[in-house]
Amino acid sequence: MRPQRFSLVTALPVDGSAREALAERCPDVTVTPDPDGPGALVGFERDAPTLVDAVVSAVRDLDAVGVQALGVRDDDLVTLAEIADRIGRSREAVRRWAAGRTGPGAFPPPADVRVGTAHYRWTEAAPWLRQRLGVPVPDTEAALAALDLALRLRALAPRVARMDAIRALLAA
Repeated sequence: MRPQRFSLVTALPVDGSAREALAERCPDVTVTPDPDGPGALVGFERDAPTLVDAVVSAVRDLDAVGVQALGVRDDDLVTLAEIADRIGRSREAVRRWAAGRTGPGAFPPPADVRVGTAHYRWTEAAPWLRQRLGVPVPDTEAALAALDLALRLRALAPRVARMDAIRALLAA
């Protein structure tokens, strides 16, 4: 067992009674307002064999006190400028790789476009940089991105018709 550090994002602020119940249930929790949204960031430093085990147990603890986790706070979504900063290359060089104008091609596609800015998944860009260009970036924790997607899907599930078919995709 080793300490696993992560934060879960909630849709709504955590009220006083939920904070008390959470603190009583989880001595490893801190709750702060989410600077990027209306909810809260619920931070954990949880002893667990893996990050996945730690996050799943924290989500269950939040469920038990009536707080819904919408996602895991991670650094997976990045802009081309953030990629450039992380690897110490120029923004223009990274932009050309992404556009296919230089480099070996097949740069991962954007995962999201927000207000005209493309966001890429670091868990896809880092292996590309390492394998295609030999840039020494460390392995990424894909589990955080997967957990975040799972929590987002969990929140959408009640509004999705044929959710069983979508769940079957995960079993394939």
